[in-house]
Amino acid sequence: MKKITLLFLLVLTTSLGFAQNIFTDGTFDDPTAWTVIQQNGNNNATAVIADGVVTFDDINDAGWGAEGHVAIYKAFTVDETGFYQFDADVTTNGLNEHWFELYVGTTTPVDGQEYNTNDFGAVNLLALNSWDCGGTTNTYSGSWLATNCKSLDGTIGLDAGTTYYALVRTGGINWGAGVILDNLTLVSTEAPPAPITELTVDFETATEFGASDGAAYTDLVANTVTDGINTSAFVGQISDCNSTWWSHAFLNTSGFDLSSADRGFSLMVKGGRTTPIMLKLQVGDNHGTNHEVFGQEYTTPGEWQKITWDLSAFNTMDRTRLVLFFDIQSDTNTGGATDTFQFDNLVFGAFASLGVEDLKTKGVAVYPNPTTNSWNVAMNNMRIDSIEVFDILGKRVISLQPNTMSTTIDATHLTPGIYITKIKTELGMETKRLIKH
Repeated sequence: MKKITLLFLLVLTTSLGFAQNIFTDGTFDDPTAWTVIQQNGNNNATAVIADGVVTFDDINDAGWGAEGHVAIYKAFTVDETGFYQFDADVTTNGLNEHWFELYVGTTTPVDGQEYNTNDFGAVNLLALNSWDCGGTTNTYSGSWLATNCKSLDGTIGLDAGTTYYALVRTGGINWGAGVILDNLTLVSTEAPPAPITELTVDFETATEFGASDGAAYTDLVANTVTDGINTSAFVGQISDCNSTWWSHAFLNTSGFDLSSADRGFSLMVKGGRTTPIMLKLQVGDNHGTNHEVFGQEYTTPGEWQKITWDLSAFNTMDRTRLVLFFDIQSDTNTGGATDTFQFDNLVFGAFASLGVEDLKTKGVAVYPNPTTNSWNVAMNNMRIDSIEVFDILGKRVISLQPNTMSTTIDATHLTPGIYITKIKTELGMETKRLIKH
């Protein structure tokens, strides 16, 4: 009867098109197929393969700096080049201050060394810990994918014939009753969505924006000031933007393609107070892997202002979450009008196209741009207090205090490339992108 049942399940699986597991030894019936190694020199953790499961546990209670890190790994190959997805069954019981990760790389793991991206170029495909998973994994049993920890989905592109190493590593302070791993699988999957090269969000319809860390986001809010530079009917709104140090709005995407080295963002903003506004691109929930860029400071409360961020210094394609901070790491507030900001017309694209044509904003004109020798800067009926020019690494290369309505920026001594200038007037600060040929 068992054989008939297994045959029926095999036929059913094939007929319904379920992906077939191609990862051998993932049931842990053969302990010799896997290698157990320590990830640091403390040797305070164990990984025991027995009875068809792996049990990870600590040897003794140890504080930070002496905690055990242990791993198991095996080599594997795939027959066809394409995208694949890992999953496993995981059981925890009483974990706290503890992490559990799956890495895949092409370099052989080494006993006593942490197998990770920085040291071995391996890719983190699955994770499980309390701080990135909302504290829901202290007691957990089920599919590793179902945890959605750090927004990792176990997907990776693999080449046929290449030797890879799948490594499960774990460590921390309180291991509870240990971690049990079983049924590690690898199945063929569809290619993930391609990173986007252009994006426009006009907020006239519902969006996928959200908020976190004490802030709240609301879609389709009426624009309260339509007689300025933003005449839109509806906008997005963040409230309690400084409820905590890290309160923010966010948008998840398939990734931002920064490979052309001429990418940037612009956003219209209106709020009740002046504040620096930071844009952050990160890999899903992994806030430690990010690009952090400050735009212009929001300077005119109650009026719409266009903020731009230059990301031309980056070339990644894996940053899938956009995060907006309207205040960051300052003393927290209790909410109210000064902690409520409206924003609109988010644009991602070529940075040079994000400004107004011929670089005229609020009466500021900068020309010719690009230039080979110098840029002319002119204002309409207003003095220019100061001009600073920075290279793409953030180093200031020119500083001027003209105190006139027009001046010239000498570029003859600058090497060809992209520069950022900050022009200060009594209305505030304007940031422009300059090109030297």
